Amino acid sequence: MLKYIRVSIGTAAILGLTKIKMLAKPTTAYLMTYYPGKCLGNCGFCTQARTSKTGSEYLSRVIWPRYPFSKVLNSLERSSEFKRICIQVLIYPNYVNETLEIVNHLKSKVNIPISVSIYPRNVSDLVKLKEAGVERIGIGVDAATKSLFEKIKSPFSWEKTLKLIDEALRIFGRGRVSVHLIYGLGERDIDFIKLMLKLHNRGIRIGLFAFTPMEGTRLANRKPPEQSKYRAIQLSHFLITKHSATMRNFQFDENGDLTKIIFPRDLLLKVIRSGNPFITKGCPNCNRPFYNEPPRRPLYNYPTIDMVKKDLMIIMQQLKSYFPKNVIN
Repeated sequence: MLKYIRVSIGTAAILGLTKIKMLAKPTTAYLMTYYPGKCLGNCGFCTQARTSKTGSEYLSRVIWPRYPFSKVLNSLERSSEFKRICIQVLIYPNYVNETLEIVNHLKSKVNIPISVSIYPRNVSDLVKLKEAGVERIGIGVDAATKSLFEKIKSPFSWEKTLKLIDEALRIFGRGRVSVHLIYGLGERDIDFIKLMLKLHNRGIRIGLFAFTPMEGTRLANRKPPEQSKYRAIQLSHFLITKHSATMRNFQFDENGDLTKIIFPRDLLLKVIRSGNPFITKGCPNCNRPFYNEPPRRPLYNYPTIDMVKKDLMIIMQQLKSYFPKNVIN
């Protein structure tokens, strides 16, 4: 059996492996493969990247302590707190086989869905993960255009990544493949929204993130996106995925920046007041507490509806400029 695995600090607290104060509990158990070095990938935003100088216990701004794998397995077996397990997979020698071993041990202990966030090498990897019992797979595209991808996602190939997503759809099926997108890497809004539409229309679930600068990474000096702009992207995502929005519902300026969201007033108000567009978007039952931000509010992604409702007036003001007059007074 594998010796160690990393566990997000919130997950570890629920499993009784550590003690911390939590403003929101994770509803998914977040695990990460353990490797004594860094990931062989070199994504510019990632704390686990090959050239990152950030401590290896970090993924984004969350601490992931190392624990004995057997101890984590036993704690998960006793726990009834989680609705899903999500495994974050680094790239290193034998990473696919070790992921399969983790999945097999988990399946023998717990009966909840397992997601794996991984960069598969080929179709065979996808088939093996499916046969092992992985319920859904997440693939990090992250950047919204080929040019950004090639600058930020070294050494991955845009074309190969898209082909792997095609194969993942064929093997796992519509609704069982997630693509992670990060807003704030330097993309135009028009390109980000076009990609969200394309992914959704193909039956791909979108895991939506706001760029988070982390000390020690290549993009440490890049600023996070304006929160008002991210709010508009969150709302656009929700209208696309839940209300069949198309490009006709969005207006852009000459630079490709989103300027207006055009939808019936009553529907817009109902959607915004529900708070649903602003909660974390990922796999089912994923709430990623404070992954993109410290727990002071307002947040980029909210782990609970109750937390959205407390900031709803702020959120409505952030969105006000995106609507025709009198939609939000």
